[in-house]
Amino acid sequence: MSMYPDVYHRLFPHWAKRFVFFLLGIVLLYSPFALLTKLVLFLANKPFVGDVHSICLRMPIQWLVQPWMYRTILSDPTYMVSVVFLPIAALFLGPLFCGWVCPAGQITEFLSRLVPPRFQIDLSGKVNGVSVRYGFMLGMMGITFLGGNACCSFCNFTHAQNMLNALFGDFLGISYLASFSIVSFVLWFFVMGLFTRGGRGWCNFLCPAGALMGLAHYLGTKLKIGRLVNINRVTCTNCKTCTANCPAWAMSYENEKPVEINYHACTACMDCARVCPAKAISYKWATREQA
Repeated sequence: MSMYPDVYHRLFPHWAKRFVFFLLGIVLLYSPFALLTKLVLFLANKPFVGDVHSICLRMPIQWLVQPWMYRTILSDPTYMVSVVFLPIAALFLGPLFCGWVCPAGQITEFLSRLVPPRFQIDLSGKVNGVSVRYGFMLGMMGITFLGGNACCSFCNFTHAQNMLNALFGDFLGISYLASFSIVSFVLWFFVMGLFTRGGRGWCNFLCPAGALMGLAHYLGTKLKIGRLVNINRVTCTNCKTCTANCPAWAMSYENEKPVEINYHACTACMDCARVCPAKAISYKWATREQA
């Protein structure tokens, strides 16, 4: 008996496509490449230090509750990425960054597939990840008024950058890890990554950038101006295969009720569409959503 679900065979070609975009995300955002980061720095006329820290996806979100920082955000394209550009993209196109481009989220997701599911924690349907993630984002904002800062200590982008740097012979980031950074790395990479079903526990609970994009995506679906994962209720057999293979835990059901999609959590990775035996799941504009 195989230690891995048979459905993995159907997912391999799809994962290969997503892996190409994962590599693209590394080339665009992470040193030693960071092509997009360097382009934004060039346009902003800023010092040419291209790595994932130059476009911070956390600090500007913390500044949203600090009106005196708005001028700083608006004056610098690097600060606008997480609070303007990515949310607008999610509003209209869906959270494609989370499901297809973000290296920090995908590295743990892909590696978690190597761990047999019986050794993983399954929190899907047991913990409301969306509430925790929104709560963490609000807590991260509020702690600034108490003189605290929860951005850097909980930054999985930093951990992923340090790992990539080490692959290219730069061990500086790893050698200077503080005690709490080590704890957060273990939580992100092992506990909430490799040994949590889907490999995206950190994303599902502790990513403020994902929370902001999830909120924008949800608004896009409600306003019917964005793209979304859609279930065709006519052809859906309610087999629940999609719920068992959603890394974002966005597919859920109660008893014999139809499967529901939580657009606050969905990352548009489309693993669900790939495993659906009835081909009832697609990604389309909300205005064309079928019943």
